[in-house]
Amino acid sequence: MMKEENKKVKRYYLGVDWAEEFHQVWVSDPEGKKVIEMKVLQQPEAMSEFGAWLHQRKAEEIELWAAIEKPHGRIVDFLLNHGVVVYPVNPKALDRARDRFRMSQSKSDCFDAYVLAEFVRTDHAHLRALEPDSVEAQELKMLSRDHERLMRQKTRLLNQIGITLKEYYPRPLEVFGDLESKVARDFLKAYSTPQALSKLNRRGWNRFAKRDHHLSEARSNELWEKLNKAQIPIPEHVVRAKAKLLLALVIQLEALLPEVESYSEEVERFFASMPAVELVKTLPGGKTGTTVAKLWAELGDANNRWQSFRHLQAEAGAVPVTQSSGKSRVVLFRFACNKHLRRAVYWFSFNSLRRCEWAKNYYRDQRAKGHSHPRALRALGAKWLKVIFVMWRDHKPYDENYHLANIARQRMRQAA
Repeated sequence: MMKEENKKVKRYYLGVDWAEEFHQVWVSDPEGKKVIEMKVLQQPEAMSEFGAWLHQRKAEEIELWAAIEKPHGRIVDFLLNHGVVVYPVNPKALDRARDRFRMSQSKSDCFDAYVLAEFVRTDHAHLRALEPDSVEAQELKMLSRDHERLMRQKTRLLNQIGITLKEYYPRPLEVFGDLESKVARDFLKAYSTPQALSKLNRRGWNRFAKRDHHLSEARSNELWEKLNKAQIPIPEHVVRAKAKLLLALVIQLEALLPEVESYSEEVERFFASMPAVELVKTLPGGKTGTTVAKLWAELGDANNRWQSFRHLQAEAGAVPVTQSSGKSRVVLFRFACNKHLRRAVYWFSFNSLRRCEWAKNYYRDQRAKGHSHPRALRALGAKWLKVIFVMWRDHKPYDENYHLANIARQRMRQAA
């Protein structure tokens, strides 16, 4: 009986140096001795053989722990699906761990895989095993991040169109301002040069503005007056070259806009089918839009993902980094964080200013202290993350009255 209790679990430690075409794998036993070294091609046959090797070790009741320099991807999903406990390792930590085994600057895939295997064998107590979200939560995160990527692409195109117009034809920028609107896009396609605009008469403008785009009489007259102002002459060769680029950018923008709208609807629809939607409806702006859906997508639904609200605040970049040593104390902006989560918290905080009185008052207090608009919103976001963490952990909806009572009690304690 005592022998069974004292029996140690046999475990292999895998170091996986991943790449696009192949993965270098080093396997060590509990004493650090080499078990096997293999180069696994990212091909069905090679991956199948690697999976069979993993299954064979599991059949021998050998635990498999793997260290890898990424928290997601095809190879990570493959390891998780084959029962491997995966420990993501920060590339900076791996870079410093190399000095334990080799002082020279030389490195190779095989050596990196060996360092990863040794790192997870000796330092796994300082690492956190990857606990994946549910399939639905993973899909929501992918949808929301892809939507964010399309939104950034739309912004790039709008910026490129604006820069191009400034180089040869600034009048549409002055007249319309919002180049994303249909009337602005149709105008740029129909009158892409100053020469084309000079041939436009009032009758043609009325047909374009009123009949085709249903602008009011006042709006039509306002735009016509702006269009008729004098323009600085531009060399014809510049106009020809830039007009061609403008039309190419406008065509790309028109193709992208429906897809951005489609993704927005898909993110809202998908999130509406998830259980968490009943919680977030109580938050400001939680009933419509994609901001709260993107925020919850980054939170995930793995039970042990967030250790505390401070952990969540740091990951979202809502709190600064403090470097303290002796008499020196420096507070710095937190650059290393989840950028998607930071962006979602920023816009959620901004939207809450119109829907939540205590959030508006807190923002005004931050501004009164001399803080900039982004810094005040980050501070407000840190406050909201304390509330959101409790909602996520306890699966309880947000109660405005309960939160206001907590604020009142906290102020009373501070006064006392």
